[in-house]
Amino acid sequence: MKSGSQPKFVSRWEPTELASTLLSAPSREVVRHWISEIGFLDENLHPVLLSMNDQKEPSLDQLVQAVNPGFSTSVVLNELLRKGVVEQLENGQILLRRSTYIHNVPSFEVSPGVRRRKHRSDGSAGRRHSDDF
Repeated sequence: MKSGSQPKFVSRWEPTELASTLLSAPSREVVRHWISEIGFLDENLHPVLLSMNDQKEPSLDQLVQAVNPGFSTSVVLNELLRKGVVEQLENGQILLRRSTYIHNVPSFEVSPGVRRRKHRSDGSAGRRHSDDF
């Protein structure tokens, strides 16, 4: 991520409901930024591994400071590690666990029961009528 450049955002991902429930507001903001700001996504638009070393880009400190310079990187990191949202690899890089974010599909209900009710015309395709009870 180059300093002085305007951040560009994509809306491919969103935090899972569990991650949104578990995390404090500052940590939620950091995760949202990590999964949507182009500077923190790889060429396939997946969140990159973050360095703990400020000399390498992108780093966790750069991410946290991009969200809010008042946030403490160590406090955010400790919460993300404690809640199991990230994993610190042997080489010191920080990996955002895939279970933390899902595809952002407009009007897509996560609950299978809701999907069945919304998409059923005269019954669920491939299911017996009694399966819906």
